Amino acid sequence: IADADIHRSYMEKVVCEAAWKKEMFSPGYLVDSIYIGGGTPSILQPALIEELLDALYATCDVADDAEITIEVNPGAANADLFAAYRANGVNRVSIGAQSFNADMLAFLGRIHSRENALACYADARNAGFEDVNLDLIFGIPGQDLAMWERDLRTAVNLGPTHLSFYSLQIEEDTPLYADFMNGRIQEPDEIEDRRMYHLAKEYTEGLGYLHYEISNCAKPGRESRHNLKYWSMDDYIGLGLAAHSYMRGHRLSNTSSLPEYLTAAGTPEMVDWMHKSTTSEEMSEYIFLGLRRTAGIDLARFRASFGKDFWELYGEETAGLIRRGLLEHSGDVLRLTALGLDLANNVFREYI
Repeated sequence: IADADIHRSYMEKVVCEAAWKKEMFSPGYLVDSIYIGGGTPSILQPALIEELLDALYATCDVADDAEITIEVNPGAANADLFAAYRANGVNRVSIGAQSFNADMLAFLGRIHSRENALACYADARNAGFEDVNLDLIFGIPGQDLAMWERDLRTAVNLGPTHLSFYSLQIEEDTPLYADFMNGRIQEPDEIEDRRMYHLAKEYTEGLGYLHYEISNCAKPGRESRHNLKYWSMDDYIGLGLAAHSYMRGHRLSNTSSLPEYLTAAGTPEMVDWMHKSTTSEEMSEYIFLGLRRTAGIDLARFRASFGKDFWELYGEETAGLIRRGLLEHSGDVLRLTALGLDLANNVFREYI
């Protein structure tokens, strides 16, 4: 089967899924963020993206100022593609640059070059996209602080409205993990990793970016609505292969098998996991997801949402974290300190 035929069949199924899940969009549910990602959606013909957006507008109530993002990889998008996206109503682009260093791109297995990434950004801007995110990775074996600083300078000099900077994670069942287990690469040095993180945070803040989440910064007013929904435990619906949803305390994920997804006769056939969160799980998630935001969590909202007092439930753990300098408390706000940002996983474990 030709790729174009698979793409067409896949998008038709996504449109069907949107219709099947229409009942999840209760009256008055306003969609203010649409995110097209989870891979390389830029390999799809723009007409298919247009059909998807048309289906979503027909299915749910989309806000006039909705943030509509598409992910692209350098080398898989061009000026014509960006112009088509813009004409179809997409208003935000997230570019997976990862690095501007040839050796680092080769290590990561990326097929694009520095020149591709720069051209991709220019094409997006020339097509009229005012809101552009760049993804960067640090802590790559062989990368030193000077190399990371050059990547940061290159990215910021382009003038993106949003930057995401992630520490390289060596995940199981990946080629990197196999190389690590066989001793072909070394685990990133933790101290150097933290130096790179602090450099990114301080450098971007010095140029007017707001560090609003552990791994994300943005120009004022350009924080990603999509990201904030995850960390604020707002409802969201995922469509497509292996997509996740969270609605009214229920978490569900679609099958990761393309044949199963394409042959599904309804939502139950494509969903392979569903879980109704307990109150305890909901409270825990509210805390550790919310603490990812530098604004922290609102303890008054915690009381209003769960009908319980935060300090009665988590007072002992929280007091210990405050004494260790990992959390700070002011009024009804609890947030990570600078040290807490470095040791965030240690903090989160206390609430799981």
